[in-house]
Amino acid sequence: MKRMEMLEGLFHSPGFWLALFPLGFVIGLLAACEDAVPGPEVAVEEEAAAAAPMREERIETDIPDVELVDQHGRTHRFYSDLIQGKLVLMNAIYTSCAGTCPMQTSIFSSVQKHLGDRVGQDVQMISVSLDPLNDKPSRLKMFAEKYGAKPGWIFLTGDKEDVRIALEAMDLYAPNPEDHTPICALGNDDTGVWMKLINLSSPDEIVSRLHYVAQLDPASFRRD
Repeated sequence: MKRMEMLEGLFHSPGFWLALFPLGFVIGLLAACEDAVPGPEVAVEEEAAAAAPMREERIETDIPDVELVDQHGRTHRFYSDLIQGKLVLMNAIYTSCAGTCPMQTSIFSSVQKHLGDRVGQDVQMISVSLDPLNDKPSRLKMFAEKYGAKPGWIFLTGDKEDVRIALEAMDLYAPNPEDHTPICALGNDDTGVWMKLINLSSPDEIVSRLHYVAQLDPASFRRD
C-alpha cells in the first residue's frame, strides 16, 4: 500500500491531484448528469485546461494493494503489480453500461494506438468494472476484445469490497454504476504526480496530459 497526500486537484505520493475541466464542458456534463452522485468540487476556468488553477486542500489517502482479477482470470495486486513504477491511465466502466462507457472505452482504444509499444512497458492502462457482481472475467474479456485491447491494457473485476477500495482511492468510485461520471485518472508513480481528466476528452488530449504528468516535478508545487 502506498501513502498519498491528496490535494483536491492534483495529488502525488506524498502529493497532489489536479482536476482540469473546461468550464463549458463541465456545464454540459452536469446538465446531462443531474442525478449523478456528486463528486468533489473542482476548480474550473474558461481558459485552456493547462491553465486551470490548483485547489490546495490536503487529504491523506492510500493506493491500496488489494487483489483484483483481470479479463483472463489472473489475479493482480492493484498497486505492486499494476501501478508501481509506471505511468498509469485508469478509468471505471461496466460492460452493460448504456451511457458513456462505450465512448470512454473507444477513446482508450485510440489512446492505446497513439501510445503504441509504450503500453505494457512504461505505460499501464487500467479499466476497472463498477459492476463486479456481473462483470466476471469472461464478460470483461469479450468487452476488451470488442475494443481491441492489447497487452498493457487490463480490465479488472473482483470482490466487490476490493473493487470499491481501489476505485475510491483513485476517486473513481460510484456506489451505483449508472451514476458514475466519465472521469479518468492518469499519473506517474515514480514522482507521485497524478491528474484527473474528463474521459470524453480527445485521445490526443489524454496522451498530451499523460506526457505532461510524466514530466512534472513535484518539487515545483507549493507544499505547506
